[in-house]
Amino acid sequence: MPKGFFVPDSSLSPDKRFGVTVALRAEHGENAEPKNRLIELKTGRVLAVIKAETAWDHANHQEVMPSRWSKDGALLLWEVDGKWFHDAFVLIKIEDGKVKWQTDILKAAQQEILARTKKASPKKYAAAKKDNEGSGSAYPEGFSVDVDAVGGVETPLRVRVVLSSNPKQIEGVPSLYSHMDAIVDSEGRFVVKDFGLGHVPLRSL
Repeated sequence: MPKGFFVPDSSLSPDKRFGVTVALRAEHGENAEPKNRLIELKTGRVLAVIKAETAWDHANHQEVMPSRWSKDGALLLWEVDGKWFHDAFVLIKIEDGKVKWQTDILKAAQQEILARTKKASPKKYAAAKKDNEGSGSAYPEGFSVDVDAVGGVETPLRVRVVLSSNPKQIEGVPSLYSHMDAIVDSEGRFVVKDFGLGHVPLRSL
């Protein structure tokens, strides 16, 4: 185990062969950005650096969620909740003891739903973006984008994404909502299946 990290039991694969390292805040400087890694527990071999925001132990407004694995241990859905939305949401494919691919679902979902919403309602999009300037990095383009997987961890993995310019539904604030259904296929590609304007609950499927 590399110094300054531990592997939560909740991250272990079904056969306990693999797990994910989480950084210990006390062992790293304030400006350090150590990455979470998928490792083989017996040997410490690193299968992959997880390409997402770093998850820390006991971090303010952050929680490492129990990892979701497929029954055969071939797929890992790495999930970290932030203050408002996910800090990380990554699907990793393991084959023959190696990582075949990993897909940053959060990043892909943000890019796709923002582009489609802007195209579908350009005037409302521009007004909401301007009104929400300075909202912070958790709000890409000033919008809230939430994502979740629907059903079991398998490919194609079903994903629901919802966007809002006014998540607290404050009166008098420019409001724009959209929703999107997508999959991550067996090759790790993020594929949009359906998109529409209007408010739809995240877990309505």
